[in-house]
Amino acid sequence: MSPNKKLIETYLATTDKSKLGPLLADDVEWVEWADGVSPSGAVRRGKAEFISNYGDDELSGRVTRLTEEGNVVVAEGTAQVTKKGGQTFTVQYCDIFELEHGKIKRKSSFGALLKDSG
Repeated sequence: MSPNKKLIETYLATTDKSKLGPLLADDVEWVEWADGVSPSGAVRRGKAEFISNYGDDELSGRVTRLTEEGNVVVAEGTAQVTKKGGQTFTVQYCDIFELEHGKIKRKSSFGALLKDSG
């Protein structure tokens, strides 16, 4: 497996947001486009904002495919989220990661709500 794919696998498997810092460029940018989960087009810039907005929800998921070309890795899969209040939902996602110097420089997330417990 390539170093870029290994980096993204590590990122996707990380449940402790305090361990995200070394994986991210200082000026990382994250754009979310979601259907039924959060406001679409939300942009976060900078490592500190990226990490603080990562959330404290319990996450688990399954990556179904990683595709790489050059400095871009695309991850597809599903994620189950349990909110602090007990609400759970499942999201199907496609994340596009742009890498620079072995770190995540930009992440574009596309997600669709599959199941919501209310």
